[in-house]
Amino acid sequence: MVVVMKFGGSSVADGERILNVAKLVSAQKGKKVVVVSAMSGVTDSLIKIAKSVVDLPNSVVEREVDLFCRELAMRQRKTIMTAVTNKSARGKILSQSLELIDKLRVALLGVGYLEDLSPKSLDYIQSFGERLNILVMSGALNSIGVKSTPFTGSDAGLITDSCFGRARPIHQKSKKRVNEVLSPVLKDVVPVVAGFIGADEKGSITTLGRGGSDYTASLFGRYLEADEVQIWTDVDGILSTDPRLVPEAKLISEISYAEAMDLAYFGAKVIHSKMIEPAMVMNIPVRVLNTFKPTCKGTLIVRKQKKVDHVIKAVAVAKDVVIMNLEGVGMMETPNIAGQLFSALGEANINILMISGSSESNLSFVVSESDLSKSMQHLEEKFSKDILKSVSVIRDISIITIVGAGMHGTKGIAAKVFTTVAEAEVNIIMIAQGSSELNISFVVESKDIAAVVAAIHDKFIK
Repeated sequence: MVVVMKFGGSSVADGERILNVAKLVSAQKGKKVVVVSAMSGVTDSLIKIAKSVVDLPNSVVEREVDLFCRELAMRQRKTIMTAVTNKSARGKILSQSLELIDKLRVALLGVGYLEDLSPKSLDYIQSFGERLNILVMSGALNSIGVKSTPFTGSDAGLITDSCFGRARPIHQKSKKRVNEVLSPVLKDVVPVVAGFIGADEKGSITTLGRGGSDYTASLFGRYLEADEVQIWTDVDGILSTDPRLVPEAKLISEISYAEAMDLAYFGAKVIHSKMIEPAMVMNIPVRVLNTFKPTCKGTLIVRKQKKVDHVIKAVAVAKDVVIMNLEGVGMMETPNIAGQLFSALGEANINILMISGSSESNLSFVVSESDLSKSMQHLEEKFSKDILKSVSVIRDISIITIVGAGMHGTKGIAAKVFTTVAEAEVNIIMIAQGSSELNISFVVESKDIAAVVAAIHDKFIK
Protein backbone atom coordinates (compact mmCIF):
# COMPACT_ATOMS: atom_id res chain seq x y z
CA MET A 1 0.00 0.00 0.00
CA VAL A 2 1.32 3.44 -0.99
CA VAL A 3 -0.15 6.59 0.57
CA VAL A 4 0.76 10.16 -0.40
CA MET A 5 0.27 12.52 2.57
CA LYS A 6 0.25 16.26 1.90
CA PHE A 7 0.49 18.82 4.70
CA GLY A 8 -0.26 22.49 4.08
CA GLY A 9 1.28 25.61 5.54
CA SER A 10 -0.97 25.78 8.61
CA SER A 11 -0.19 22.14 9.43
CA VAL A 12 3.57 22.81 9.39
CA ALA A 13 3.56 26.41 10.61
CA ASP A 14 6.12 25.93 13.39
CA GLY A 15 8.26 23.35 15.14
CA GLU A 16 5.52 21.95 17.37
CA ARG A 17 3.18 21.42 14.43
CA ILE A 18 5.90 19.81 12.33
CA LEU A 19 6.64 17.38 15.16
CA ASN A 20 2.91 16.62 15.40
CA VAL A 21 2.85 15.89 11.65
CA ALA A 22 5.85 13.59 12.02
CA LYS A 23 3.87 11.55 14.56
CA LEU A 24 0.87 11.37 12.18
CA VAL A 25 3.15 10.11 9.42
CA SER A 26 4.67 7.53 11.76
CA ALA A 27 1.19 6.21 12.63
CA GLN A 28 0.20 5.77 8.96
CA LYS A 29 0.53 2.17 7.74
CA GLY A 30 2.25 1.13 4.53
CA LYS A 31 4.68 2.94 2.26
CA LYS A 32 4.44 6.71 2.50
CA VAL A 33 5.42 9.79 0.55
CA VAL A 34 5.08 13.08 2.44
CA VAL A 35 4.52 16.33 0.51
CA VAL A 36 4.88 19.59 2.44
CA SER A 37 4.24 23.25 1.79
CA ALA A 38 6.31 26.11 3.12
CA MET A 39 5.63 27.21 6.68
CA SER A 40 2.59 29.45 6.97
CA GLY A 41 3.28 32.96 5.66
CA VAL A 42 6.74 32.25 4.23
CA THR A 43 5.76 32.15 0.54
CA ASP A 44 3.86 35.43 0.86
CA SER A 45 6.86 37.06 2.54
CA LEU A 46 9.21 35.80 -0.20
CA ILE A 47 6.97 37.28 -2.90
CA LYS A 48 6.71 40.55 -0.98
CA ILE A 49 10.47 41.01 -0.52
CA ALA A 50 11.18 39.98 -4.13
CA LYS A 51 8.78 42.61 -5.46
CA SER A 52 9.82 45.31 -3.03
CA VAL A 53 13.59 45.18 -3.64
CA VAL A 54 13.02 46.00 -7.32
CA ASP A 55 11.82 49.48 -6.35
CA LEU A 56 14.34 50.15 -3.58
CA PRO A 57 17.32 52.48 -4.09
CA ASN A 58 20.52 50.47 -4.53
CA SER A 59 21.89 52.04 -1.37
CA VAL A 60 19.34 50.25 0.83
CA VAL A 61 18.84 46.96 -1.07
CA GLU A 62 21.54 45.07 0.82
CA ARG A 63 20.28 46.30 4.20
CA GLU A 64 16.69 45.22 3.53
CA VAL A 65 17.71 41.86 2.08
CA ASP A 66 20.01 41.12 5.01
CA LEU A 67 17.27 42.04 7.50
CA PHE A 68 14.80 39.72 5.75
CA CYS A 69 17.28 36.83 5.61
CA ARG A 70 18.23 37.24 9.29
CA GLU A 71 14.57 37.08 10.32
CA LEU A 72 13.99 34.04 8.13
CA ALA A 73 17.08 32.34 9.57
CA MET A 74 15.89 33.03 13.12
CA ARG A 75 12.49 31.49 12.39
CA GLN A 76 14.13 28.48 10.73
CA ARG A 77 16.48 27.98 13.67
CA LYS A 78 13.64 28.18 16.20
CA THR A 79 11.62 25.67 14.17
CA ILE A 80 14.54 23.25 13.93
CA MET A 81 15.24 23.44 17.67
CA THR A 82 11.64 22.42 18.42
CA ALA A 83 10.92 19.93 15.64
CA VAL A 84 14.22 18.05 15.49
CA THR A 85 14.56 16.30 18.83
CA ASN A 86 17.83 14.61 17.85
CA LYS A 87 20.43 17.15 18.97
CA SER A 88 23.22 15.74 16.79
CA ALA A 89 21.08 16.28 13.67
CA ARG A 90 20.16 19.88 14.48
CA GLY A 91 23.54 21.33 13.56
CA LYS A 92 23.58 19.69 10.12
CA ILE A 93 20.04 20.80 9.29
CA LEU A 94 20.73 24.33 10.49
CA SER A 95 23.90 24.46 8.39
CA GLN A 96 21.98 23.27 5.30
CA SER A 97 19.28 25.86 6.00
CA LEU A 98 21.78 28.70 6.29
CA GLU A 99 23.38 27.66 2.99
CA LEU A 100 19.96 27.87 1.32
CA ILE A 101 19.21 31.24 2.89
CA ASP A 102 22.57 32.54 1.63
CA LYS A 103 21.57 31.46 -1.92
CA LEU A 104 18.28 33.27 -1.42
CA ARG A 105 20.18 36.37 -0.31
CA VAL A 106 22.28 36.34 -3.49
CA ALA A 107 19.14 35.99 -5.64
CA LEU A 108 17.37 38.86 -3.90
CA LEU A 109 20.42 41.12 -4.21
CA GLY A 110 20.60 40.35 -7.92
CA VAL A 111 16.93 41.22 -8.43
CA GLY A 112 17.33 44.41 -6.42
CA TYR A 113 20.45 45.70 -8.13
CA LEU A 114 19.21 44.80 -11.61
CA GLU A 115 15.78 46.29 -10.79
CA ASP A 116 14.17 43.42 -12.64
CA LEU A 117 12.06 40.52 -11.38
CA SER A 118 11.34 38.01 -14.13
CA PRO A 119 8.82 35.16 -13.68
CA LYS A 120 11.79 32.77 -13.72
CA SER A 121 13.53 34.67 -10.90
CA LEU A 122 10.33 34.85 -8.87
CA ASP A 123 9.83 31.09 -9.15
CA TYR A 124 13.38 30.53 -7.94
CA ILE A 125 12.87 32.85 -4.96
CA GLN A 126 9.48 31.36 -4.04
CA SER A 127 10.95 27.86 -3.99
CA PHE A 128 12.99 28.52 -0.84
CA GLY A 129 9.99 28.18 1.48
CA GLU A 130 9.44 24.53 0.57
CA ARG A 131 13.15 23.80 0.20
CA LEU A 132 13.75 24.95 3.76
CA ASN A 133 10.77 23.11 5.19
CA ILE A 134 11.59 19.69 3.75
CA LEU A 135 14.84 19.78 5.72
CA VAL A 136 12.98 20.30 9.00
CA MET A 137 10.21 17.80 8.24
CA SER A 138 12.66 15.10 7.28
CA GLY A 139 14.76 15.86 10.36
CA ALA A 140 11.69 15.60 12.60
CA LEU A 141 10.83 12.18 11.16
CA ASN A 142 14.36 10.88 11.60
CA SER A 143 14.34 12.15 15.19
CA ILE A 144 11.37 9.93 16.10
CA GLY A 145 12.80 6.86 14.40
CA VAL A 146 11.23 7.15 10.93
CA LYS A 147 13.98 7.01 8.33
CA SER A 148 13.48 9.91 5.93
CA THR A 149 15.18 11.82 3.11
CA PRO A 150 14.25 15.29 1.78
CA PHE A 151 13.66 15.86 -1.94
CA THR A 152 12.80 18.94 -3.90
CA GLY A 153 10.06 18.31 -6.46
CA SER A 154 12.63 18.17 -9.24
CA ASP A 155 15.01 15.94 -7.27
CA ALA A 156 12.11 13.53 -6.85
CA GLY A 157 11.49 13.57 -10.60
CA LEU A 158 8.83 16.20 -11.31
CA ILE A 159 9.60 17.62 -14.77
CA THR A 160 7.56 20.53 -16.10
CA ASP A 161 7.40 22.88 -19.04
CA SER A 162 8.99 26.34 -18.79
CA CYS A 163 5.80 28.29 -18.06
CA PHE A 164 7.15 29.99 -14.95
CA GLY A 165 4.50 30.77 -12.35
CA ARG A 166 2.00 28.22 -13.69
CA ALA A 167 4.14 25.33 -14.89
CA ARG A 168 2.54 22.19 -16.30
CA PRO A 169 3.96 18.72 -15.65
CA ILE A 170 5.30 16.60 -18.50
CA HIS A 171 3.57 13.42 -17.40
CA GLN A 172 5.39 10.67 -19.30
CA LYS A 173 8.88 11.92 -18.43
CA SER A 174 7.88 12.74 -14.85
CA LYS A 175 6.35 9.31 -14.22
CA LYS A 176 9.47 7.54 -15.48
CA ARG A 177 11.77 9.73 -13.42
CA VAL A 178 9.67 9.66 -10.22
CA ASN A 179 9.62 5.86 -10.27
CA GLU A 180 13.35 5.71 -10.93
CA VAL A 181 14.04 7.96 -7.93
CA LEU A 182 11.40 7.07 -5.34
CA SER A 183 10.26 3.49 -5.96
CA PRO A 184 13.59 1.93 -4.88
CA VAL A 185 13.65 3.81 -1.56
CA LEU A 186 10.01 3.50 -0.50
CA LYS A 187 10.53 0.16 1.28
CA ASP A 188 12.87 1.67 3.86
CA VAL A 189 12.59 5.45 3.62
CA VAL A 190 9.82 8.06 3.81
CA PRO A 191 10.61 10.65 1.13
CA VAL A 192 9.67 14.21 2.13
CA VAL A 193 8.95 16.05 -1.11
CA ALA A 194 8.68 19.81 -1.56
CA GLY A 195 5.23 20.67 -2.85
CA PHE A 196 4.55 23.47 -5.33
CA ILE A 197 7.90 23.32 -7.14
CA GLY A 198 9.41 21.33 -10.01
CA ALA A 199 11.97 22.04 -12.71
CA ASP A 200 11.92 22.26 -16.49
CA GLU A 201 14.05 20.07 -18.72
CA LYS A 202 16.92 22.56 -18.49
CA GLY A 203 16.90 22.28 -14.69
CA SER A 204 15.43 25.71 -13.99
CA ILE A 205 13.10 25.77 -10.97
CA THR A 206 9.41 26.22 -11.78
CA THR A 207 6.29 26.58 -9.65
CA LEU A 208 2.85 25.05 -10.25
CA GLY A 209 0.83 28.08 -9.16
CA ARG A 210 -0.50 28.98 -5.74
CA GLY A 211 -2.02 25.99 -4.00
CA GLY A 212 0.24 23.78 -6.08
CA SER A 213 1.28 21.53 -3.18
CA ASP A 214 -2.07 19.75 -3.44
CA TYR A 215 -1.35 19.30 -7.14
CA THR A 216 2.12 17.93 -6.36
CA ALA A 217 0.64 15.32 -4.03
CA SER A 218 -1.90 14.20 -6.60
CA LEU A 219 0.73 14.04 -9.34
CA PHE A 220 2.99 11.83 -7.24
CA GLY A 221 -0.03 9.70 -6.39
CA ARG A 222 -0.66 9.27 -10.12
CA TYR A 223 2.95 8.50 -11.02
CA LEU A 224 3.42 6.00 -8.16
CA GLU A 225 -0.09 4.52 -8.61
CA ALA A 226 -0.81 5.19 -4.95
CA ASP A 227 -3.71 3.62 -3.08
CA GLU A 228 -4.76 6.94 -1.56
CA VAL A 229 -3.86 10.63 -1.56
CA GLN A 230 -4.43 12.42 1.72
CA ILE A 231 -4.75 16.20 1.98
CA TRP A 232 -4.14 17.22 5.60
CA THR A 233 -5.36 20.72 6.41
CA ASP A 234 -6.79 22.76 9.32
CA VAL A 235 -10.50 21.95 8.79
CA ASP A 236 -12.46 18.71 9.16
CA GLY A 237 -12.91 18.26 5.41
CA ILE A 238 -15.05 19.76 2.66
CA LEU A 239 -18.02 21.61 4.15
CA SER A 240 -21.37 22.43 2.59
CA THR A 241 -20.31 26.10 2.50
CA ASP A 242 -17.97 28.60 4.18
CA PRO A 243 -18.71 28.38 7.94
CA ARG A 244 -17.86 32.06 8.27
CA LEU A 245 -20.96 32.75 6.17
CA VAL A 246 -23.14 29.95 7.54
CA PRO A 247 -22.09 28.63 10.97
CA GLU A 248 -24.38 25.60 10.43
CA ALA A 249 -22.29 24.39 7.47
CA LYS A 250 -22.09 20.59 7.40
CA LEU A 251 -19.21 18.22 6.76
CA ILE A 252 -19.63 16.33 3.47
CA SER A 253 -18.53 12.74 4.13
CA GLU A 254 -18.26 11.71 0.47
CA ILE A 255 -18.16 13.63 -2.79
CA SER A 256 -17.32 12.86 -6.40
CA TYR A 257 -14.28 14.06 -8.32
CA ALA A 258 -16.51 16.21 -10.52
CA GLU A 259 -18.28 17.83 -7.59
CA ALA A 260 -15.03 18.47 -5.72
CA MET A 261 -13.43 19.96 -8.83
CA ASP A 262 -16.33 22.37 -9.29
CA LEU A 263 -16.23 23.44 -5.65
CA ALA A 264 -12.47 23.97 -5.69
CA TYR A 265 -12.57 25.81 -9.02
CA PHE A 266 -15.27 28.17 -7.81
CA GLY A 267 -13.82 29.17 -4.48
CA ALA A 268 -13.67 26.32 -1.94
CA LYS A 269 -10.22 26.74 -0.37
CA VAL A 270 -9.81 23.29 1.18
CA ILE A 271 -8.29 21.73 -1.95
CA HIS A 272 -6.77 22.98 -5.18
CA SER A 273 -8.91 22.45 -8.29
CA LYS A 274 -6.01 21.11 -10.39
CA MET A 275 -5.25 18.33 -7.94
CA ILE A 276 -8.39 16.32 -8.80
CA GLU A 277 -7.42 15.43 -12.38
CA PRO A 278 -4.29 13.32 -11.68
CA ALA A 279 -6.12 11.29 -9.04
CA MET A 280 -9.14 10.90 -11.32
CA VAL A 281 -6.97 9.54 -14.16
CA MET A 282 -5.84 6.64 -11.96
CA ASN A 283 -9.08 6.40 -9.93
CA ILE A 284 -7.20 7.12 -6.71
CA PRO A 285 -9.36 8.08 -3.70
CA VAL A 286 -8.51 11.47 -2.18
CA ARG A 287 -9.18 11.97 1.52
CA VAL A 288 -9.32 15.45 3.10
CA LEU A 289 -8.38 15.32 6.79
CA ASN A 290 -7.81 17.65 9.74
CA THR A 291 -4.23 17.67 11.04
CA PHE A 292 -5.45 18.86 14.43
CA LYS A 293 -8.36 16.37 14.70
CA PRO A 294 -6.90 13.21 13.14
CA THR A 295 -9.72 10.99 14.43
CA CYS A 296 -12.25 12.88 12.28
CA LYS A 297 -13.07 10.81 9.17
CA GLY A 298 -12.93 13.87 6.89
CA THR A 299 -14.18 13.88 3.30
CA LEU A 300 -13.57 11.11 0.80
CA ILE A 301 -13.38 12.11 -2.88
CA VAL A 302 -14.13 9.27 -5.31
CA ARG A 303 -15.31 8.73 -8.87
CA LYS A 304 -18.91 7.70 -8.20
CA GLN A 305 -21.39 10.50 -7.66
CA LYS A 306 -23.25 9.81 -4.46
CA LYS A 307 -26.69 11.39 -4.26
CA VAL A 308 -27.92 12.66 -0.91
CA ASP A 309 -31.38 13.50 0.38
CA HIS A 310 -31.09 17.07 -0.83
CA VAL A 311 -30.21 17.78 -4.46
CA ILE A 312 -27.67 20.50 -3.65
CA LYS A 313 -24.59 19.30 -1.79
CA ALA A 314 -22.60 22.50 -1.33
CA VAL A 315 -22.34 26.22 -2.09
CA ALA A 316 -19.01 27.83 -3.03
CA VAL A 317 -18.06 31.49 -3.30
CA ALA A 318 -15.35 32.94 -5.57
CA LYS A 319 -14.35 36.44 -4.52
CA ASP A 320 -11.90 38.98 -5.97
CA VAL A 321 -13.23 38.60 -9.52
CA VAL A 322 -14.44 41.06 -12.16
CA ILE A 323 -16.71 40.94 -15.21
CA MET A 324 -15.25 42.13 -18.51
CA ASN A 325 -17.86 43.23 -21.07
CA LEU A 326 -16.67 43.30 -24.70
CA GLU A 327 -18.67 45.16 -27.36
CA GLY A 328 -18.14 45.91 -31.03
CA VAL A 329 -20.01 45.54 -34.30
CA GLY A 330 -16.78 44.22 -35.80
CA MET A 331 -17.06 41.16 -33.58
CA MET A 332 -20.03 40.00 -35.69
CA GLU A 333 -17.94 40.12 -38.85
CA THR A 334 -14.91 38.33 -37.41
CA PRO A 335 -14.99 34.52 -37.78
CA ASN A 336 -14.39 32.59 -34.56
CA ILE A 337 -14.09 35.80 -32.57
CA ALA A 338 -14.76 34.03 -29.27
CA GLY A 339 -12.04 31.48 -29.99
CA GLN A 340 -9.58 34.22 -30.88
CA LEU A 341 -10.41 36.19 -27.74
CA PHE A 342 -9.98 33.25 -25.42
CA SER A 343 -6.84 32.05 -27.19
CA ALA A 344 -5.30 35.49 -26.71
CA LEU A 345 -6.02 35.35 -22.98
CA GLY A 346 -4.95 31.73 -22.74
CA GLU A 347 -1.55 32.56 -24.24
CA ALA A 348 -1.11 34.97 -21.34
CA ASN A 349 -2.05 32.25 -18.79
CA ILE A 350 -5.26 34.09 -17.91
CA ASN A 351 -8.01 31.80 -16.68
CA ILE A 352 -11.62 32.60 -17.67
CA LEU A 353 -13.98 31.58 -14.86
CA MET A 354 -17.36 32.20 -16.52
CA ILE A 355 -18.64 33.14 -19.98
CA SER A 356 -21.90 34.73 -21.13
CA GLY A 357 -22.87 36.15 -24.51
CA SER A 358 -26.07 38.00 -25.33
CA SER A 359 -25.28 38.50 -29.04
CA GLU A 360 -22.49 38.22 -31.59
CA SER A 361 -21.53 41.82 -30.86
CA ASN A 362 -21.47 41.44 -27.08
CA LEU A 363 -19.53 39.02 -24.91
CA SER A 364 -19.02 38.95 -21.15
CA PHE A 365 -16.68 36.84 -19.06
CA VAL A 366 -15.27 36.71 -15.55
CA VAL A 367 -11.58 36.73 -14.64
CA SER A 368 -9.66 37.06 -11.41
CA GLU A 369 -9.20 40.67 -10.39
CA SER A 370 -5.44 40.10 -10.32
CA ASP A 371 -5.57 39.25 -14.05
CA LEU A 372 -7.57 42.33 -15.08
CA SER A 373 -4.68 44.59 -16.07
CA LYS A 374 -2.97 41.85 -18.06
CA SER A 375 -6.28 40.94 -19.75
CA MET A 376 -6.88 44.52 -20.86
CA GLN A 377 -3.34 44.79 -22.21
CA HIS A 378 -3.55 41.58 -24.27
CA LEU A 379 -6.95 42.40 -25.72
CA GLU A 380 -5.76 45.87 -26.76
CA GLU A 381 -2.66 44.39 -28.39
CA LYS A 382 -4.56 41.62 -30.18
CA PHE A 383 -7.66 43.42 -31.46
CA SER A 384 -8.16 46.76 -33.17
CA LYS A 385 -10.86 49.28 -32.31
CA ASP A 386 -12.67 48.20 -35.47
CA ILE A 387 -13.35 44.84 -33.84
CA LEU A 388 -13.53 45.72 -30.15
CA LYS A 389 -15.22 49.05 -29.71
CA SER A 390 -15.17 49.03 -25.93
CA VAL A 391 -14.19 46.94 -22.91
CA SER A 392 -15.99 47.79 -19.69
CA VAL A 393 -15.45 46.29 -16.24
CA ILE A 394 -17.85 45.48 -13.40
CA ARG A 395 -16.10 45.27 -10.04
CA ASP A 396 -17.14 44.32 -6.50
CA ILE A 397 -18.83 41.11 -7.65
CA SER A 398 -18.53 37.45 -6.62
CA ILE A 399 -19.45 34.10 -8.15
CA ILE A 400 -21.87 31.85 -6.25
CA THR A 401 -21.75 28.19 -7.34
CA ILE A 402 -24.11 25.47 -6.19
CA VAL A 403 -22.96 21.88 -6.66
CA GLY A 404 -24.59 18.49 -6.32
CA ALA A 405 -24.92 15.20 -8.19
CA GLY A 406 -28.61 15.25 -7.26
CA MET A 407 -29.14 18.24 -9.56
CA HIS A 408 -28.69 16.04 -12.63
CA GLY A 409 -32.14 15.37 -14.08
CA THR A 410 -33.97 17.27 -11.34
CA LYS A 411 -36.57 19.46 -12.99
CA GLY A 412 -36.92 23.10 -12.02
CA ILE A 413 -33.86 23.27 -9.78
CA ALA A 414 -32.52 26.42 -11.46
CA ALA A 415 -35.89 28.14 -11.13
CA LYS A 416 -36.07 27.25 -7.43
CA VAL A 417 -32.55 28.56 -6.82
CA PHE A 418 -33.18 31.85 -8.59
CA THR A 419 -36.51 32.26 -6.81
CA THR A 420 -34.69 31.81 -3.50
CA VAL A 421 -32.17 34.48 -4.50
CA ALA A 422 -34.96 36.84 -5.54
CA GLU A 423 -36.74 36.29 -2.22
CA ALA A 424 -33.52 37.38 -0.53
CA GLU A 425 -33.93 40.63 -2.51
CA VAL A 426 -30.70 40.11 -4.43
CA ASN A 427 -30.18 40.79 -8.14
CA ILE A 428 -28.38 38.23 -10.34
CA ILE A 429 -25.95 39.85 -12.79
CA MET A 430 -24.79 36.85 -14.82
CA ILE A 431 -25.63 33.11 -15.06
CA ALA A 432 -23.87 29.97 -16.32
CA GLN A 433 -24.65 26.24 -16.02
CA GLY A 434 -22.36 23.33 -16.83
CA SER A 435 -23.49 20.71 -19.35
CA SER A 436 -22.95 18.03 -16.68
CA GLU A 437 -25.85 19.56 -14.72
CA LEU A 438 -23.73 19.21 -11.57
CA ASN A 439 -23.44 22.94 -10.99
CA ILE A 440 -25.08 26.31 -11.53
CA SER A 441 -23.01 29.48 -11.22
CA PHE A 442 -24.21 33.04 -11.04
CA VAL A 443 -22.76 36.43 -10.21
CA VAL A 444 -24.02 38.84 -7.56
CA GLU A 445 -22.66 41.97 -5.95
CA SER A 446 -20.15 41.11 -3.24
CA LYS A 447 -22.19 42.89 -0.59
CA ASP A 448 -24.96 40.31 -1.11
CA ILE A 449 -22.83 37.16 -0.63
CA ALA A 450 -23.85 36.42 2.95
CA ALA A 451 -27.57 36.84 2.28
CA VAL A 452 -27.50 34.64 -0.83
CA VAL A 453 -25.44 31.81 0.64
CA ALA A 454 -27.49 31.74 3.84
CA ALA A 455 -30.76 31.66 1.90
CA ILE A 456 -29.67 28.82 -0.42
CA HIS A 457 -28.12 26.78 2.38
CA ASP A 458 -31.26 27.15 4.51
CA LYS A 459 -33.56 26.24 1.62
CA PHE A 460 -31.70 23.31 0.05
CA ILE A 461 -29.14 21.91 2.52
CA LYS A 462 -30.04 22.65 6.12
